[in-house]
Amino acid sequence: MKINGVFVDDIVAEQLERIKKDVEENDKDWVGVYDGEEGSGKSVLAMQHAIVLDPKFTLDNVCFTADQFMERLKTAPKGSCIMLDEAYSAANARAALTEVNRAMIGVATEMRQRNLFVLFVLPTFFDLDKYFALWRCRTLFHCFYHKKTGNRGQYIIFPKTAKKMLFLLGKKFYNYSKPKSPYPTCKFLKYYVVDETEYRKKKADAFKRRVVSGMAKKWKGQRDSLINELYHNKEVLSAGFEKIFLKWGSKPLSQREIQRIVQNYGEEEVREDS
Repeated sequence: MKINGVFVDDIVAEQLERIKKDVEENDKDWVGVYDGEEGSGKSVLAMQHAIVLDPKFTLDNVCFTADQFMERLKTAPKGSCIMLDEAYSAANARAALTEVNRAMIGVATEMRQRNLFVLFVLPTFFDLDKYFALWRCRTLFHCFYHKKTGNRGQYIIFPKTAKKMLFLLGKKFYNYSKPKSPYPTCKFLKYYVVDETEYRKKKADAFKRRVVSGMAKKWKGQRDSLINELYHNKEVLSAGFEKIFLKWGSKPLSQREIQRIVQNYGEEEVREDS
């Protein structure tokens, strides 16, 4: 079926139209997650679904940093579709996801009031925060390569209940087989709904700049300040940093990392997205 210029499997088209109607008529929001191996086409698929949900969707609504994403959530028109692409997490995927998870909880009410469609594109659904994966995310679209040909353009859908069970049962081994999707495998074409050249340029720039959001920059600064202070405390230094981290259940920093923080304290330049 062709909707707003893109071909969508009939079963998916029906579900997206139902989701759109439900959000618009019942004052809700909707959050979808798109995951898969690098190059599997998850960003392309997410953008195709985005323009079905929001015919006015443009590259401006594709975000690559946590700060950019949060700002767009607050300023986009009612009923907009906002996409957070995996490029935002280039520097530290787990840390960036943690920041977004926390921020999303804070704007959950606002998202519902403004009837937003939010699409997350990331390597794996299992790295999401438990609360977000189980309760905020409504549907998971898992992209994969064809086993025999190696071609991309296929995905399976895990609706709300199946998605919850998948997270609970599959997280340990990052396994997508239990439970199985209640839907047949779907296909999509390699078609960009935005200018492909501009999209790739924007995505590549995010990787090159090693974008660090304002919140992450603040946390990093606070951590480095404490490390620097403790390093110059003879009692702490003699007792050993490792014991401090272990005492509070954190993974210890290596001596090399500690030395780097102390030596470069106040001199590192962290570039923020503008």
